[in-house]
Amino acid sequence: MYSLTESLEDYLEMIYILKQNDEDVRITDIANKLKLSKPSVNKAINSLKSEGLVMHERYGKIKLTEHGEKIAKEVYVRHEIIKNFFINILHIDPVIAEQDACKVEHVLSHESMQRLTEYFSKMVMGDNI
Repeated sequence: MYSLTESLEDYLEMIYILKQNDEDVRITDIANKLKLSKPSVNKAINSLKSEGLVMHERYGKIKLTEHGEKIAKEVYVRHEIIKNFFINILHIDPVIAEQDACKVEHVLSHESMQRLTEYFSKMVMGDNI
């Protein structure tokens, strides 16, 4: 398993999100969405490329490798579960829930995330705990 920084996980997640919207993902797109400079994004993409998580030709599209997509999807799913738990169960304002989920998704253990997922699934399905 890769030990990526929170920042690199955020880059993978953003590439995944942009890709889901059928967009060709480029440095500029990521920089605009994350409100970062293109040189910062380029440096991060080069780090992800050296880890074998993305493919990127200079000035070209950015694509997730199979392993990169797996990690990106895991980060995205964690984020969505936490955000939806905050909004639907704890009734936190969606803007705050989004911000908090972005922070929390990186620090929860696998076991805590699994339990949160199970709890949220039961609540959504209407089961009693």
